Amino acid sequence: MSAVKREELVGLWKSDPTDILGRRLMGSATLDFRGNGQLIYTSHDDETDRISILTFVLEEGCLSTEQPTAPKVERTRVEFSLDGKLVLEYDGIPVRYIRLRLPEERN
Repeated sequence: MSAVKREELVGLWKSDPTDILGRRLMGSATLDFRGNGQLIYTSHDDETDRISILTFVLEEGCLSTEQPTAPKVERTRVEFSLDGKLVLEYDGIPVRYIRLRLPEERN
């Protein structure tokens, strides 16, 4: 695993379809990290998508997020796996995401 830098995090990520435990814990989601410190988190289920607009910062191997409309900082360990997947740790359980798109590909 390697440390995460902000410029490496920016882009669009989705839940790794091979991460059965992670998907069971967190469901299916898309994470859109923007260069301006905004994170658009979309939770997908059978019926609908739920969108949360958050702010984020990286600090000492942790991703700190906050929803401006309900201020409370959430801290999650963050790293990259050797095969380039984004790994966020929730309650000690690693959840993997795969990159869908780099920021310059956004249109």
